[in-house]
Amino acid sequence: MELNSKTIKKILLLVFLSAIIIWAVFNMGMVIGFLAKLFSYISPIVAALCIAFILNVLLRVLETKVFFFFDKAKHKFVRKIKRPLCLVLTYLLAIGIISLLVLVIIPDLIDTVIFVVKSLPSFLKDAREWVVGILSNFGIAENKIPTINFDINATVNTLQNLLSDYSNTIVNGAANITSSVVGGLYDTVFSIIISVYILAQKERIGRFLKKVINSFIPKKFSKTVYYISSHASESFSRFIGGQLTESVILGVLCYIGMLIFRFPNAAIISVLIAVSSLVPIVGAIVGVVIGALLIVITNPIKALFFILFILILQQIEGNVIYPKVVGKAVGLPSIMVVSAVLIGGNIGGILGVLLSVPLSALLFTLLKEAIANKKKIKVSKQEN
Repeated sequence: MELNSKTIKKILLLVFLSAIIIWAVFNMGMVIGFLAKLFSYISPIVAALCIAFILNVLLRVLETKVFFFFDKAKHKFVRKIKRPLCLVLTYLLAIGIISLLVLVIIPDLIDTVIFVVKSLPSFLKDAREWVVGILSNFGIAENKIPTINFDINATVNTLQNLLSDYSNTIVNGAANITSSVVGGLYDTVFSIIISVYILAQKERIGRFLKKVINSFIPKKFSKTVYYISSHASESFSRFIGGQLTESVILGVLCYIGMLIFRFPNAAIISVLIAVSSLVPIVGAIVGVVIGALLIVITNPIKALFFILFILILQQIEGNVIYPKVVGKAVGLPSIMVVSAVLIGGNIGGILGVLLSVPLSALLFTLLKEAIANKKKIKVSKQEN
């Protein structure tokens, strides 16, 4: 093979890339530290892209299903205000939903905490008597079981002493926490502002990215990039819509069931389970634990029945509702949705569970189209 200038460039590029890979392998700690620092710098941008991608699902619904008639308006001004109007409504709806959840959860949570604090002494006393009654059947004397006393005044005094003894440490810790919270709020506000710009000018950004891809990537590969990106965007958008729908269904069913069986704190527990179920299959466990803790103070027996009720509801949700709703949204058969979640969870934990369904839907779509193209090629060869 002749060594022309193009071949020499390819060899040098290969050697350079190989050297970088080898160096990165032997300096993995430094590489991970650099990537972590880089991510901390660009995290507001990444968060903005995530917010924009999620809210784009709602924005597209408003533009294509609700305000579609604006495109046929005679006046140019009416057509121009379609995007700003839908954008404002998108963020108002998102803020409204979050505010509604907060307004539902916080008052009930405060009332529940107050009730728990007031009921804890009598609950501990009743719990001890219950344990004594059971253990007496086995010949264990009552004096062998320790008495647990909960004195609110003593607890307050202990906390005051603790605060005075470790005041400097607590102040420094509070300052660090405050600084972190302020920094987080600062990044969040800027992420939201950036997401507004991304959604407002998404077509222009898309055209710019196409120019970049066409300029630096060969035409054959750029077509593949467009093809996969289009299917990936569609799969993830449908997954988000299906996931939100499934969470709402689960929350409503939980609320109705809790009202039927007269479980306390129905609203707050149902909202918690609906929100936590956004992490598919495994997320609702958090809601179950919190719900059981909120009920056990009022009625331990009802807490056991609540756990049984939620376990049955989770089985229905995981094996019937989730595969049907989310599988239909992303175009996957129910059995593939369940399999994807199980495999994704084993590989990547919660992140694997979240990404498994849309990635499987993308691969399933690409595989179906590849098979269809193969069939077309075979048919055309047979005809020729």
